[in-house]
Amino acid sequence: MKPSRSEFLPVRGIESHCRVWGPRGAPRLFLLHGSQDVSASWQFTVDAFAREWEVIAPDWRGNGLSGWSGADAYWFPDYVGDLDALLEHWSPERPAIVVGHSLGAQIGALYAGLRPERVAAFVNVDGWGPPGGRQDPAPRRLDGRGARAEHRDHHATDRPDD
Repeated sequence: MKPSRSEFLPVRGIESHCRVWGPRGAPRLFLLHGSQDVSASWQFTVDAFAREWEVIAPDWRGNGLSGWSGADAYWFPDYVGDLDALLEHWSPERPAIVVGHSLGAQIGALYAGLRPERVAAFVNVDGWGPPGGRQDPAPRRLDGRGARAEHRDHHATDRPDD
């Protein structure tokens, strides 16, 4: 089993835990866990890599060793904002290679759509997309850092034409 180390950093008001495998200076890869997982869930994947990577796998807020915000629920804008802060910390100079599973794939896909200049490549592992309907209102609902730009109820105009 490849060894990992834990690193903690402040992210948007909470202490965020990242599990890191591999040597500093190796090509960097970000692995985003699903809703019922933690960063350590990627151990078997990391063990199977044929080449050396510096793998960074955060525990989402309220998961694993990361702190809780005190909120009773977390929303996609929270996670997207956290991912933006993490990538700014770990990869400020270059776009990231991001792999997401389940919830992590949804967060990664949303982030890649909002900040395409920050993502060199994205792999969706068993993630699902947004519900059917027009997606053009989505960017107006979120700003580029994942913060809620406006609150909108879903209206009949947001649904596809029948």
